[in-house]
Amino acid sequence: MLPEPDVCERARLSRDPRFDGRFFVGVITTGIYCRPVCPARLPARENVRLFPSAAAAQDAGFRPCLRCRPENAARLPEWCISSRSVLRGLRLIDGGLLDRVQATQFAQRLGMSQRHMNRLFSQELGATPKSLAQTRRRQLAKRLIDDSDAPLAQIALQAGYGSVRRFNDDMLKVYGRSPRALRAAGRGRRPAASGSLQFRLPVRLPYNAQWIFAFLRRRALPGLEEVDAGSYRRRITDRRGQHHWINVTAEDEALVLSVPADPAIELADVIARVRRVFDLDADSSVVDAHLARDPRLAEVVVASPGVRVPGAWDGFETAVRAVLGQQVSVDRATSLGRRLMETYGDGRFPSAAALSCATPAEIGMPGLRGQAISSLAAVVAQGDLILDDGADVEVLQDRLCAIRGIGPWTAAYVAMRIAKDPDAFPHGDWAVLKVLGTTAGEARRISSAWQPWRSYAVMYLWKLSERCRTAV
Repeated sequence: MLPEPDVCERARLSRDPRFDGRFFVGVITTGIYCRPVCPARLPARENVRLFPSAAAAQDAGFRPCLRCRPENAARLPEWCISSRSVLRGLRLIDGGLLDRVQATQFAQRLGMSQRHMNRLFSQELGATPKSLAQTRRRQLAKRLIDDSDAPLAQIALQAGYGSVRRFNDDMLKVYGRSPRALRAAGRGRRPAASGSLQFRLPVRLPYNAQWIFAFLRRRALPGLEEVDAGSYRRRITDRRGQHHWINVTAEDEALVLSVPADPAIELADVIARVRRVFDLDADSSVVDAHLARDPRLAEVVVASPGVRVPGAWDGFETAVRAVLGQQVSVDRATSLGRRLMETYGDGRFPSAAALSCATPAEIGMPGLRGQAISSLAAVVAQGDLILDDGADVEVLQDRLCAIRGIGPWTAAYVAMRIAKDPDAFPHGDWAVLKVLGTTAGEARRISSAWQPWRSYAVMYLWKLSERCRTAV
């Protein structure tokens, strides 16, 4: 997965920001590993070891640099990971799943043995899922130590450590300093206490924030989301069942996430969902270069680079809204979603259990579509269908199409927004056909030139369309 050694060396010598997060540099003489953009004095090439992930560097015995702070590196672009199973697993690790289940259960979720899983991850990222989960926990704790005034005991719990003692021991082992000493060293970086925790999530440029905020604003459900030109607010539920609002704003080369400083909030899960919604793990420079080769897309790609595919905060919610939006406008689908909340969710989006025994058609839609929502809710409530970005795309689409009333368009839309498949293509989409001026079969043929980035091509086609009636 590492770039070629000569490419890495040139990137290291020039401190090329495009390679931040693509690899990490271990310095044999100091025992420290850095980002390729680290401003420290460059070591000689013979004293350098390259690693595909921070976890691999730590497993090799290197400590994180306190100057360039590897925990703040840009994320590895998903296209760099060749194994779909590893990519799915990495997303689940980011959401904290491996903190809640055993490694054998995690491997079962990926459809393989634990031994094969460890081998795949080691080949791709130089570390096992367990090591990657431990590194994610440490990095979250380090960011909280540096960038917040939260008590250290609270940080231990929010980062996923089972006890303060384990937290102290791990920080000392990995960073060579206690959490208290780390906080003292980073005192100048910490903002004043504000009752919230802030995380700066770097994005790879180009990034078209205007597009993604406009997309979310048009589909926002009152009481659940509030969106304007540069701010996204979402209501979340903590471990105690209490509600809070998180806020995401756009800044230069980053999004800033603000989360209430409540230890009952699962921070890893919130951060993973924000990354998913705003598609932060894509690399638009690669996607756009590929799509701009086609004359049909070249003009819009050049004029509005960095268009991303908005993900789903909640998979079930987005899947239901996709069914609501079949063959109707965005505004109509949003109106139906609001009615669904008022009728079955008491102002909140209804759960799968609530909708499985409801009659959604009574809010004003065809009976078959209402039955499709009930059937979808039933299989989700029973645990027979998991709707998240760790799902196997082909299996997910097959399972959805097996539900009466759900067709290929909805399945492709779910794959695009929930499973985060970069190559999903709803070939029968009204807006796609309108812009291309062709039939569904011909649209499928045309789209072959856009593989493996057809989901991003759809976004550009929707941007070209004056009105996207079927894009919910």
